[in-house]
Amino acid sequence: MTPAETATTVGAEQPDPNDLSQVCFSPIVVQTDWFPQAEHGGIYELLGDDYQVDAERGATTGSLVFRGVDTGVDLEIRAGGPFIESPVVTEMFLDGSIMFGYVGTDVALSRQAETPTLAVFNALSVNPQVIMWNAEKHPAATTIADIAREVPAISVFGDRPFMRFLVGEGVVPAEKVDGNYKGNLLLATDDVAHQGFATSEPYRYLNLDSGPITVAYQLLHDTGWTSYPQNLAINKLRLDALRGCLTKLVPMMQHAQLDYIADSARTNAIIIAAVKAFDTYWTQDESLTSYAVSTMLSLGIVANGETPTFGDFESPRIDDFIAKAIPILRAQGVEVPDLTAADVATNEFLDPTISLP
Repeated sequence: MTPAETATTVGAEQPDPNDLSQVCFSPIVVQTDWFPQAEHGGIYELLGDDYQVDAERGATTGSLVFRGVDTGVDLEIRAGGPFIESPVVTEMFLDGSIMFGYVGTDVALSRQAETPTLAVFNALSVNPQVIMWNAEKHPAATTIADIAREVPAISVFGDRPFMRFLVGEGVVPAEKVDGNYKGNLLLATDDVAHQGFATSEPYRYLNLDSGPITVAYQLLHDTGWTSYPQNLAINKLRLDALRGCLTKLVPMMQHAQLDYIADSARTNAIIIAAVKAFDTYWTQDESLTSYAVSTMLSLGIVANGETPTFGDFESPRIDDFIAKAIPILRAQGVEVPDLTAADVATNEFLDPTISLP
């Protein structure tokens, strides 16, 4: 065999690194935790220009395209919130077509006994969730502990584990916890503090029809509640069946998140178009999505973490969080087995050379 024939033969045997059709199901279904928004940008980045929106199902489907190359499979991104009847983890176990769900570490711990998930990619290194307040009325307050001394209530959705943590740490007095928050822009009518997201409410408050309100906030992450917030997780019982697909797809997801952060205009347009097609109370526009992206960068919400690898899980951080969270969850009556970081997350499928510049 001549050198030319050898080269041709070897080249023919090399698999296409961008072809997922031989190792992945199609469509690859991702169940998100809310309406389309910038926090999901890395997944929407992978949608081709042929995408279609099904407003009734809250699904956006198109070719899965990685850096301009069609991978041979389709991608279906399903909205959460009112489009699902059960929590994301439950949906993952009820519907076998779902490959990924957005599952934070705290949720993974609380559901591990009956519906075990395994996180394979950390899209956001830091939780954008915050407690916020009116900065103009409380100019000296810079932390949750500060504002807890100045307002009559801190409003949250129900009995949140992070609030039990803050009470236990002495940050918030138990009598000031209000579990009846409805998700509205409460600071427009009440002098309280409430939960929200650094990527959304501060912008919305500045653009109120009734007049702008400047808010201050502290990230829950900075109080020590360091759950990874939006992990791409699989049904842990399907790990072996999905391993081949994950090996090729997860590095694409790493790159896609970084590509989105570097240039978000096209993907933000997809997010906005999907939200508009859904035609609900939820809104997105170019200014809000751009604000969210810049905020995620400036606050280190999208970041490498303590290692150079983008999207990895740091075992000491998870083990520390487990030690804090499990006693709280058990006190709430949740059955949680003894766990370590390796039980809920893996770096097996990540490319360690991919890093946020």
